[in-house]
Amino acid sequence: GSDRLLEGDAYVPEVESTITEDQERNLSELRRQMAVVTGQKTVLAVKIVVSDGAYGFDPSYLECKVFGTTNGSESNCNDSYHLTNGYSECSYGKLTLTKAAARTGSGNVSSISNGVVTVTLPTTSTTAGDGTVRNAVTSALNSAFGSATSLADHLMYCLPPNTMSGIAYAYINSWNSVYSNNWCNNVSVQLHEIGHNLNLAHSNEGTQTYADQSGMMGYSYNNESTPRMCFNAAKNFQLGWYSDKTITVTPSAATIEEACFAGDLYGTAFYGDAFAQTVGIKVNDSGSSTDVYIMFNAKTGIQSGTVEGGNQVMVVTAPGEGTSYGESKLVQKITTNTAGYLLPGFSNTFLYVDSNTPNSHASIRIETGSLCGGPTPNPTTAPPTNVPTPQPTGTPTLPQPTSSPTTAAPTNPPTPSPTVNCGGIFVKSDCNNNAACVWNGNPKTGFCASTTGSPPSPSPPPPSPPTGCPFCPSTGQECCGTCIDSGKPSGRGCF
Repeated sequence: GSDRLLEGDAYVPEVESTITEDQERNLSELRRQMAVVTGQKTVLAVKIVVSDGAYGFDPSYLECKVFGTTNGSESNCNDSYHLTNGYSECSYGKLTLTKAAARTGSGNVSSISNGVVTVTLPTTSTTAGDGTVRNAVTSALNSAFGSATSLADHLMYCLPPNTMSGIAYAYINSWNSVYSNNWCNNVSVQLHEIGHNLNLAHSNEGTQTYADQSGMMGYSYNNESTPRMCFNAAKNFQLGWYSDKTITVTPSAATIEEACFAGDLYGTAFYGDAFAQTVGIKVNDSGSSTDVYIMFNAKTGIQSGTVEGGNQVMVVTAPGEGTSYGESKLVQKITTNTAGYLLPGFSNTFLYVDSNTPNSHASIRIETGSLCGGPTPNPTTAPPTNVPTPQPTGTPTLPQPTSSPTTAAPTNPPTPSPTVNCGGIFVKSDCNNNAACVWNGNPKTGFCASTTGSPPSPSPPPPSPPTGCPFCPSTGQECCGTCIDSGKPSGRGCF
């Protein structure tokens, strides 16, 4: 639809003119048809000159603002975001817009060069209005080239200032879009109006048309190369560019696989990454054509300039099963919500946002009642029965304790096996004949000790039986040799 200034850089549509019943039927049929949104499509930008005004920029500047090149060279333009790379980025190359082929013009219509043509209407003025000027441009192109619609898939008419009251409008699921002067240069207006050509409707919020500013089908902005953003969850589902990473949850289904979801929901900026398995969700209301669409609006990459709801889970509704023209409505923006948000149109289906990783993803759950482990509408504990349970009986059901212990009294500890007192053996042969003992030292002055554990500290053996030799006090033994006692331990002995 056409737009008018609301405030600042945001714009809303003005009231459309009344159409007939036949026109409404034709329009409804166009809206039901599927637009071609993939492959290569061509664009022709038209500079319009009338008797009292002209689109205020030269053809090379218009080329730069629409296609990102000047005289065919990107280095001469330096426009970072424009119509063609906007759609290429948003679709991940599934839709590419290219320049209309060069053609030789005639009369008041210039040759087509680098995707731009100039149409001069010397007998038409701005006061005639945009409808008259638009029709005159189409007639001039038909005369110069045989058919205006054969020149390109999309024709952008850039009007002189003061020709129309709004800023731009476009025909739904069609080829033509119309812009007021400098608005033809602004990327948000370009993507918005060509979006209408691709059968996209407006993105609303609450009761306000255009108020969903998370994507390009909301407000337009008076900036040539910003904001950098694409579309909301419902528009993404309709366009189908991310269909291989978009799932459908049907709460009325009987299986967990169909009725529930639990996992990471990534922003569309990560669609090209293998780790991002899900970037969009449709929650299908089997009893209605209006369904719920969910995305995580990661404020990075292709959504780095999103104006609203950055790094939040966005919930929108849209009619037509998400495949045909229908205005969407933003109903909720969630950063985290572990208590659960009841999805619109459902009685017991909740969205949980368990965690949020900014500029990346959110971990979410969609649960219906107890099927997915979520809340149930009724208490989980059984109500009390009408008849009370019987009271305990008077006689205990457990047996009475016995008068004697039930276990036998402990026996006395076992008597240890006798041990050999090696220290009490004083003859070497007797000591060595006992396996538990060993003789230490020489046969006469040694001692008998145990073979296990630490040997006891030897005590001097008792005197040997008398031999008839004199007794030596220094050794405590008989000495048949010479008894010496020098007063020192090392100087005592029998030699």
